[in-house]
Amino acid sequence: MRKLTALLLVITGFVLFACTQKEGFKKELTGQKFKVVIVSDQPPHVGINKWKIKVFKNGTPVNDAEVKINGYMPPMPGMPEMSFDYPVKRSGDTYESDVNLSMGGTWQITIYVNRNGEEEKLKFGFNL
Repeated sequence: MRKLTALLLVITGFVLFACTQKEGFKKELTGQKFKVVIVSDQPPHVGINKWKIKVFKNGTPVNDAEVKINGYMPPMPGMPEMSFDYPVKRSGDTYESDVNLSMGGTWQITIYVNRNGEEEKLKFGFNL
């Protein structure tokens, strides 16, 4: 009986631990010139979102591009539109940014990539 109780406690512990873990975030955007992959340990949430961005050209990683991120929330009754540019820094073969999503609602994100005169903007949106 004690072994069964101990086994049930261990299983319950694993289930509770698994339920508290947040699923990560991954978004792939494919344009005419570049592919961008955004990954984060957590799904988008209100507050600071730590995003790692990889840029590819013809399947090859690009680490010499200029990457910019803009977050935009359209106006709503009683609230003006919001637009934020988030600093992006290169870190090895990835780019990193702290994307501050200041409130819940519909966010439109634009990733700008510029490399050797080739420019592209890739967009996606989500609701918080």
